[in-house]
Amino acid sequence: MNHSDFLTAPGWAVINSLWQFALLWAIYQLIIAFRPGISAATRSAIASGMVIAGFAWFVFTFISFFKENIAEAVPYLYGPAGWNHWIADALPATSVIYLLLLTIPLFRFIRNYRYVQIIRTTALHKADVQLRLYVQKLSAQMGIGKKVELWVSDLVNSPVTIGYLRPVILLPVAAINHLSTQQVEAIILHELAHIRRFDYLLNLVTKFIQSVLYFNPFVKAFVRIIETEREKSCDEMVMQFQYDAHGYASALLTIEQINSVKHQVLTVAASGTRKHQLLGRIENILGINRNKGITAMRVAGIMLALSCMAIMHIVLQWKKPAVIGTDNYLSPTSLHLICSITIVEIHRQ
Repeated sequence: MNHSDFLTAPGWAVINSLWQFALLWAIYQLIIAFRPGISAATRSAIASGMVIAGFAWFVFTFISFFKENIAEAVPYLYGPAGWNHWIADALPATSVIYLLLLTIPLFRFIRNYRYVQIIRTTALHKADVQLRLYVQKLSAQMGIGKKVELWVSDLVNSPVTIGYLRPVILLPVAAINHLSTQQVEAIILHELAHIRRFDYLLNLVTKFIQSVLYFNPFVKAFVRIIETEREKSCDEMVMQFQYDAHGYASALLTIEQINSVKHQVLTVAASGTRKHQLLGRIENILGINRNKGITAMRVAGIMLALSCMAIMHIVLQWKKPAVIGTDNYLSPTSLHLICSITIVEIHRQ
């Protein structure tokens, strides 16, 4: 088991992904700190690029260690006995634990995907003809080449967009009964902005990456940033079409209040995060800009990432033996033999 490259490679990929995403997180925080005025769309794009690049790095690390001889790739872990030698011995077991636990987030990902496909075709009602014409007109104006369908759903609590090739916008019944026509149009425009940005496909990719790298806290932090900045970007698109900011913010609050009343038990666990994100969106809609450059929280995030990188480097480099050339190392037996030969040569001279 200890000599199985298939079981050792995932362990190496898991360990290295911690410092890899920590590095990407520090880079992202530095970019935002020195460029605080960049748009929400740019922030979302940078964070999405970081996550995809980090996952590609993770896959490359796995393939590299799987194809190469592990002892040659990381020779110092197979040298003199040291507590980091335990890491090499524990890698197969770590890989097995990772693969077993991976079934849980992957099961949730598949279950959520199947549920989305169900609500796409179940308990639907035709939307008002004026709203459907509005969707067609605005889609053409925004340069969306795909046909966008609009339905009213009994199963959704908030407006949602489903599908990439055949996008569908689902509006909750509450959005029709409790909002004005202008507010409903603003909500639809927000969903059309998601379609224009290909957010459904991107969200599918990031959620899959988060499922595979479920153990990595930096991946979770990146996904939260992507979701927050994605919503703000779509809100900014609504404001570009000159919709009333206070009316749009009121519509978001109305939908949230209805959801809280209908699903009070389910929303308690996530209410803190959701309310915080909604507050940030409303502040952004109303022009209350809190994007600051270097803040204490951002510095703490950078320091945490750098500390993670330093710890990983110390763990992997601990008691690294002397290196001859680039590919070999000195074992205790080899070192003793060289010393003995040296002493003999000195006596001869």
